[in-house]
Amino acid sequence: MADLLPSVNVILDKEPLVRYDFSQMRNMWELLVYKVLGEMIEKNEICNCQDCVLDTCALALNNLPANYWILGSYDAFTPPETFTENPNNIRLAEEAILKAYRLVQKNPHH
Repeated sequence: MADLLPSVNVILDKEPLVRYDFSQMRNMWELLVYKVLGEMIEKNEICNCQDCVLDTCALALNNLPANYWILGSYDAFTPPETFTENPNNIRLAEEAILKAYRLVQKNPHH
């Protein structure tokens, strides 16, 4: 399946996009979901196999609205921590992960 999708670099390494540094763009939910998911794995709250973790992460992120930030010079005005350390955002990420994990448990790939 992964072979069916082109690598992001294949697309970004061509004109005109090669001129821009897309590595500065971050979906802040992705960072927060990774952090919360890691904490849940460490506490043995979810299955730690590759399939369950990736399925749970993908489902959780698909159920959260994208929230992209440009990192770097803008951080002084709105640091990423204002998003990733916001208690409401942490709660929403936890809820999305738990909801996703319940779905994964019903139909695990292992």
